[in-house]
Amino acid sequence: MKLLVTAGATREAIDPVRYLSNVSTGETGAALATALAEHGHHVTLLHGAGAARPSGLVTTQRFGSAADLQLQLQALLATGDYAAVIMAAAVADYRPAAVALEKLSSEAETLTLNLVRNAKILPQLRGFSPRPLLVIGFKLTVGADEAAREKAVVDQFSSGTVDVVVQNDLVEMQAATEHPFRLFIGRNQAPLALAGVPALARALEEFIAGGAR
Repeated sequence: MKLLVTAGATREAIDPVRYLSNVSTGETGAALATALAEHGHHVTLLHGAGAARPSGLVTTQRFGSAADLQLQLQALLATGDYAAVIMAAAVADYRPAAVALEKLSSEAETLTLNLVRNAKILPQLRGFSPRPLLVIGFKLTVGADEAAREKAVVDQFSSGTVDVVVQNDLVEMQAATEHPFRLFIGRNQAPLALAGVPALARALEEFIAGGAR
């Protein structure tokens, strides 16, 4: 199967040398791409600048802003080649309303940025593809209790644009020796607890293989 994976952080320009971003390293997406390629799939990884890179036979492309990522996803999915897209990238919710053409002075005591909302990419993915497409979304929480985690996942399913949600929590990740994931296949099913990217890759591969038949 041909699979499309995204990983890492977007960068939203402030001026020619500054940008808004987040702490995503892209390690999970890169490791997923590597594992799926090792299982014989044709994998393309779209990664943020500075993100972790996969090993093995993985085709890679770098993205910058959220808008750039959206354009690259649209172009790739329009080919109709991909059975599934795994959206592990951390996409900025906001961007500066205007980008300064020259470097902003560092002498000012304060700097005010006017931010505007970025378009949500996840709900658009199926519309980019001329063939049925399986969409795997990711939901990161920070120190959330069980109820808050489940609400975040239900909200993502409620959009009707994802088939599976992979949920993880930053505090839990930092405390664990192996990256913990909860895999939700349907909003009304109990999540599958997984430890480590190899386990997540196997579970996603099994789901995608069944859904692509």
